[in-house]
Amino acid sequence: MAAILLEEGEKVALMMGNEAIARGALEAGAQFVTAYPGTPSSEVLANLSRVASKAGIYVEWSTNEKVAFEAAYSAALAGLRSMTVMKHLGAHWILDPLAVAAITGVDAGLVIVSADDPHPHSSQSSVDTRFHGRIVNIPVVEPSDPAEAKDLIVWAMDLSEDMKTPVLFRYTAAVAHSKAPVRLGPLRLEKRKPNFPKDHPRLVSIAPHARANIPKLFERLERVEKVFEDEPFVQRFGPDSGVWGLITTGVPHNYAMDVLAAEGLLEKVPVLKLIGQYPIPEEPVLDFLRSVDKVVVLEELEPFLEDQVIRIAELNGVGVEVYGKNTGHLPRYGEYSPELVGRVLSDLFDVNYPALTLTTLDEVSSSVGRRIPQMCAGCPHRGSYLSIKAAFARLGVDGLVFGDRGCYNQGSNPPLDAIDTCIAMGSSIAMAAAAKKAGETRPVVAVIGDSTFFHGGLPALVNAVVNRAPIVVAVFDNRWTCMTGHQPSPTSGVNAIGDQAPVLKPEDVAKAFQIPFVRVLSPYNLKAAEEAVVEAIRSAESSGLPAVLVFRAECTLQVLRRLRKKGLRPRPMTVNPSACVGCKECIKTGCPALGFDEELNKAFIYGGKCTGCTICAQVCPTGAIVREG
Repeated sequence: MAAILLEEGEKVALMMGNEAIARGALEAGAQFVTAYPGTPSSEVLANLSRVASKAGIYVEWSTNEKVAFEAAYSAALAGLRSMTVMKHLGAHWILDPLAVAAITGVDAGLVIVSADDPHPHSSQSSVDTRFHGRIVNIPVVEPSDPAEAKDLIVWAMDLSEDMKTPVLFRYTAAVAHSKAPVRLGPLRLEKRKPNFPKDHPRLVSIAPHARANIPKLFERLERVEKVFEDEPFVQRFGPDSGVWGLITTGVPHNYAMDVLAAEGLLEKVPVLKLIGQYPIPEEPVLDFLRSVDKVVVLEELEPFLEDQVIRIAELNGVGVEVYGKNTGHLPRYGEYSPELVGRVLSDLFDVNYPALTLTTLDEVSSSVGRRIPQMCAGCPHRGSYLSIKAAFARLGVDGLVFGDRGCYNQGSNPPLDAIDTCIAMGSSIAMAAAAKKAGETRPVVAVIGDSTFFHGGLPALVNAVVNRAPIVVAVFDNRWTCMTGHQPSPTSGVNAIGDQAPVLKPEDVAKAFQIPFVRVLSPYNLKAAEEAVVEAIRSAESSGLPAVLVFRAECTLQVLRRLRKKGLRPRPMTVNPSACVGCKECIKTGCPALGFDEELNKAFIYGGKCTGCTICAQVCPTGAIVREG
């Protein structure tokens, strides 16, 4: 499907939201695009990377979101239209440089694409990043569907360049991963030459310069508000006035329109849709409030618009009743659904939304047994965790394992129950070190993936060394950023477009940090790995310094993909029933290729799933598991 991104002419294509945003970047003339992978945003740059060479644009999987933003900001200062993409968690990382960029302004369009995860489906929090734009005082816009997302990237880029300000493009998982017909516009594959300005009073943002430039930020914001007063950033639907009115934005706008259509209320209820959300266009909002007696504000997560609507009504003496989160009719958390919006509007409007009588997704989900997420069959992280647990057992201790963000956090689920925390990128090392410095006497292991190690682990490791924290840092190096779709990491040896890149090794970094104990080992050799963990724990406790273990084995899915291309498959393991005693030691590994027949009291292996990694054979006490054939 990536080829559609470079299609010319008036066409309509079925596109996922992230693909539509990628197309929007090309129609907007983006010449420099950066990102750090994070669901639900990852497919934006993944799609652009497939056409970057033909389109003549630069794309980059950056080390982390802060680096990604700073790179795009620099390119925008040099005159290239730029875009940076991240999930909402990454948007937290960029606030420091973003606040300065808001003050300095930019010389070409700069759009920050932040994918929020209200549910959350794949995140540890669901913070509303619209407030990031408000905190640093840059424009905030939000689309309702993939088609609008594509167009809004173009509008946001033009707005950014015209007003010389970064623009925050906030969208949600429902837009990112839904599909809709998208009308393609003309491509704008510009080839501007960079010319970075030498402008010390603006770009050397020391305090005296910042004080002089901050007023200019608010002048730009006032001009943006004027732009937001007109289409496409503000849209009205339905009659000019009514008893009830709706102020909508994002995906909830679509749900509201469906409810109104189902109830025959499209011609009776005025609707004001705000695509430009900050600064809120006060004149259209005030005009709308004066046309209704009561208004419902529909938006996901925080009452970002609702609070501003209440302020506008109060300051202007408009006696309209505002319903939403502040009145308890709508939740401040979770992803909205047609059923939720239908229920709220049915209650307030005294109608009966027909979809409420249908079986909802929640009702279907509650009737289906929960499947516990597990690491893939043959995943190297399984062996890494088993060796850490075995080392603790051998030492007779109940050690602590501080986890981090990545597919290895599936190790928290039973039967492994292998990690005790899972907080944020790079947190495992910092928290593990703090636990020891706080007086924790048990052995402490910090688990971190290779991509996360380079993303946020390095400063924490420096801190652990300088402050002499006796911890074990276990780097799970599977060579890719796997949980978000196998994007390259600094250990992969390739960049975003597949060109060869240097391979950075965590063990080299550890040695450069003067860490005395550094070992590289295979997670598929459980005995040797267990021995290394024991040695690392003893080294950390005796030296008073961190010890580093690098569990290195490429992600099994990547290996299997290469084998399939060659028409090959791994030789699976099998269970010899006569030797199996039903002890379930193999089942305790949590491998989805293993099963157990309760009637026969025997383990068995799904041959089609098994990758032949041999971990189950190594834990089997009777030698009942052997390679097939």
